[in-house]
Amino acid sequence: MGFFNTLKHKLRKPVRPLIQVIKYYLYYTPYVEGNAGKLSLGHRVGLANTLFNLSSGSIHVGDNTIFGYNVMVLTGRHRFKEGSRASLNSENKSQFWGGGEEEVPTQGFDIHIGSGTWIASGAVISGGVTIGNNVIIAANAVVTHDIPDYAIAGGVPATVIGNTKNINIKSQKIPGN
Repeated sequence: MGFFNTLKHKLRKPVRPLIQVIKYYLYYTPYVEGNAGKLSLGHRVGLANTLFNLSSGSIHVGDNTIFGYNVMVLTGRHRFKEGSRASLNSENKSQFWGGGEEEVPTQGFDIHIGSGTWIASGAVISGGVTIGNNVIIAANAVVTHDIPDYAIAGGVPATVIGNTKNINIKSQKIPGN
């Protein structure tokens, strides 16, 4: 047991910087799937490890917006035809496993996120929605419809459950916190 403790203490100092780099990559690096040119970020946007899927539209994020960990902003859609994915139709000879544009549209499901918004950890934002300014999206909420300015939204699907203008700073209790 003494040998392993000694080894652990000797390795701790040289290995710690490597672990910090790995942690930074895992927790603070966003991931962009699709054409990164369709992603527009305002000034002072905190992304953490947000996933942006730009397959079926563009994403615009306003100034001073922050994202919690593991947030997914997804424009991607799959079309269904006669009860199954469009690419599985027997007439489709697409070379793409995802069915190409017949199944996955390349536009029409844009996402707009306003300024001063906080999207808490684990939230999912589905394509074709607009989230207003100064909004709080609670942890693990699934946004499938537009959210107005100053709203607090939570749940699956997300619904408006409060207003950011009514938050009392002294006893601040925010959904998802």
